[in-house]
Amino acid sequence: MKKCLFFFWLLLPALLVGQSLSVSNLPILRINTKSRIIQDEPKIPVVMELFDSGTGQLNQVSSTPTISTIAGIEFRGSTSQADFIFLPGYVKKPYGIEIWTDSTGVTAKKMSLVQMPEETDWVLNASYNDRSFMRDFLAQMIAGRLGVLNSKTKFVELIINDEYRGVYILMEKIKQGKNRVPISDLYPTENAGDDVTGGYLLKIDKTSGSPSANFKSNYTSGILGTQKCEFQIEYPKYGIITQQQFIYIRDYIQTWERKLMTEDMNDSKASFREMMDVPSFVNYFILNETVRNVDGYRLSSYLYKDKESLGGKIKMGPAWDFNIAFGNADYLNGWMTNGFVYKAMENVGGQNDAWQVPFWWNKLVQDASFRKAVATRWKEVRKTFLNTNSLFASIDSAQVVLKEPLIRNFQKFPLMGRKIWPNYYVGSTLSDEVNWLKNWIQGRLTWLDAQLAIYDNPILGNEQVELPSLVYPNPSKGLFTWRFTLSKSAEVNYQVLDLQGRVLISSKSLNFGAGEQIYTLDFSNLPAGSYLFQWNATEGSSQKLRLTISN
Repeated sequence: MKKCLFFFWLLLPALLVGQSLSVSNLPILRINTKSRIIQDEPKIPVVMELFDSGTGQLNQVSSTPTISTIAGIEFRGSTSQADFIFLPGYVKKPYGIEIWTDSTGVTAKKMSLVQMPEETDWVLNASYNDRSFMRDFLAQMIAGRLGVLNSKTKFVELIINDEYRGVYILMEKIKQGKNRVPISDLYPTENAGDDVTGGYLLKIDKTSGSPSANFKSNYTSGILGTQKCEFQIEYPKYGIITQQQFIYIRDYIQTWERKLMTEDMNDSKASFREMMDVPSFVNYFILNETVRNVDGYRLSSYLYKDKESLGGKIKMGPAWDFNIAFGNADYLNGWMTNGFVYKAMENVGGQNDAWQVPFWWNKLVQDASFRKAVATRWKEVRKTFLNTNSLFASIDSAQVVLKEPLIRNFQKFPLMGRKIWPNYYVGSTLSDEVNWLKNWIQGRLTWLDAQLAIYDNPILGNEQVELPSLVYPNPSKGLFTWRFTLSKSAEVNYQVLDLQGRVLISSKSLNFGAGEQIYTLDFSNLPAGSYLFQWNATEGSSQKLRLTISN
């Protein structure tokens, strides 16, 4: 076995370099660095070519490029380009691209790429630790449907210096502008009156990357946290923002936080609401909780504010960075389908984390009107786009388009079946990864249905209701995922009965620890029809559920 592994590692560089690309059903992006080395700042000048014949058409690198331009390119991200976390030496790194008028990089120019609105700055998301390639794609789609500002996404295949580099998600970089974050331009001469009140784009995130003006909250984050949220001002940019502008947005945010912290949350006349766009907070809350984004609220989180004459309230968004959402994290209970993200730091592990959830979310959930708004909005979206049929159709459609490109991608980067930080589930095939994601989504939506239903209740609005058991998808062709929670370690038994009460399947005793459990049930040997599934545990839990096996 050791010899096999030794020869695999010897051959791996050849396997990685050997994959090539000549034709694809996806747009092809080809970059020539002219022997320059890509680095993490500054951007280097490159020739960038795009081959995009349009939806449903094949693209060939031997044809004339749809676009040929000078651009600047650099590595981007923080954790996402750290070799020591991933597979040393073979990290599929993300890139930042800016389109230039010439190789000096002095002047940027706006262009439309792959039918997306024109702009200068773009991101190539590597989707390195999400082998399904679905999480950022799905989250941005959900954000857009919710009404949260989002980044449009397009799948492409990338070639750098004639070397195939795999499938990437081309995304719009978050920035101020009419086609990105549509807030007013704020010039250095605008320092008083309505002029100074907007627009501003702020970020809550790690402080690595480009420098920015920043300030801290006056309040510690979370319930157990000791850290104070730090706001980075993304627009106006560092070195351009004036002292008057900095003071204005700092004081506005800190005044809003003071009101939120000190006012009675159930006072209908509380003034904190006058400073924030409540619907945007409601939609942002639903987004992060739906996808269980372990970084939600505390990292890669944005908020923005326009001039007072244009509304002038704080709004949440745009949405960003969901590659470790949808159960794809093995920390902060990120793999579980139950539990609120805004409360994820309320344990010893979370308390010691350097990045905490801002206190706002715990305060807002104490507000009966906010809970009511969340419950109402949840009901609306669950009836339309936020249901399993709609989400699964989007996943299936994308997987059809990605079928051949992902074969090439995983030949280039043989990562299937390998744990990459911070994966919780590791499938041996792409189908395994996608099926696990679908099961997780179904479990998460069902749990949130139960929790958000009680948000209509002004008394019980911030209590959690634990579902003793959930079996999904239901109906299915016989393969089910069983999720249940035990208060302590116990032996568990289950039975499957027909509707006349006859026992068809009876399990052996199963041993589980305390907490949430996820267990696969295979009843594919049973004919199509309805059945009863009942279980009991020695710690006292028990339940009966109806199962449906489809043709």
